[in-house]
Amino acid sequence: MFIFSLMAGVCRAEEKWVADEIFLQMSEMRKSIQALQNQVNDLARKVNDLTPRKPGIPLAGTEKMTMGRQDAGVAVIEFSDFECPFCAKHYKKVLPKLRKTYFDSGIVKYLMKDFPLAFHGEAKKAAVAARCAGEQGKYWAMHDGIFEAQGKLGDETYIAGAEKLGLKMDKFRACLNDPVQAKRVDEDMALGEKLGVQGTPAFFIGRVKDGALTDYQRLDGVQSFETFAGVIDGLVKVKQ
Repeated sequence: MFIFSLMAGVCRAEEKWVADEIFLQMSEMRKSIQALQNQVNDLARKVNDLTPRKPGIPLAGTEKMTMGRQDAGVAVIEFSDFECPFCAKHYKKVLPKLRKTYFDSGIVKYLMKDFPLAFHGEAKKAAVAARCAGEQGKYWAMHDGIFEAQGKLGDETYIAGAEKLGLKMDKFRACLNDPVQAKRVDEDMALGEKLGVQGTPAFFIGRVKDGALTDYQRLDGVQSFETFAGVIDGLVKVKQ
């Protein structure tokens, strides 16, 4: 009987030692896992620090070509070509829904940048015409008129459009031939090329900070309203 009791005591002592050893090893494993997690987090921070930041897209000087509230915290930039059939499709099918849902309500602002493609012979002059109407507060009206007149673009169309809008015609005609306006179109082209734009339409959707578009996402080609809404809603929620 004594021997059985002694053996039982030894077994209990051994079980306790095994249990203590298991708990000790588990504790050491937790420490090792935490150390590895700290190393992973540290590496992630270093990689993030080394990742090149997207350059902010300057918004200064675009006020006359902006739809929506100037102080909106989220913005969409479109690089467009007035002779591009895909840009016309966006104008007719998607832009009205975006305007009604986001721009007219002041949640988001919409900015145009010119990117007339080389094989569209009238696109640059059309861009200048829209800008000249913008000098008299009618950019978007001329923008719409030019897209509605696709296939019939030329000075006669721009002049007729300006007369219909009640613009000061001497001022408008002089503006059409002003090299400053053509230079501004070229500056938009250079910016687009710097950002990697190769075709139209191209869109950049992001937050507005310190006069520039930041944390933006790029969309190329005609996109559905739902695609725009998904990106915009995410930014608006983050901002809120």
